[in-house]
Amino acid sequence: MANAVVLGRDLAKLRRSADLTQSELARLMETTQTAISRTEAGRVLPGLAMIDRWTRACGRTLTLTFGADAELAPASERRRRVREVLGDFEFNPWERNPTEAEAQSLIADGLTRERFQR
Repeated sequence: MANAVVLGRDLAKLRRSADLTQSELARLMETTQTAISRTEAGRVLPGLAMIDRWTRACGRTLTLTFGADAELAPASERRRRVREVLGDFEFNPWERNPTEAEAQSLIADGLTRERFQR
């Protein structure tokens, strides 16, 4: 699963470097925003054809290295890094009125409205 997570992170960086939202990229790729979200979250490992469409839609290149061990920091270290950057800020994705597809993706990840209510 770490490979899907690492690839998803790299594809998200590629999309952001092209200054595209997930919805914009989905439209350019003729796919759904949910497919983009799931890929970037590492829940789906895309095939080479999808990666090619992704890079072309972003107008960027991506180099994939096979045979090397990808080092993914432990979850505790990733959480520490996030807290270091964000401090006490907590992002509530429900405050920005997500689309139906985004809402379904949030719920699938266990990020319900109730979880963000205080």
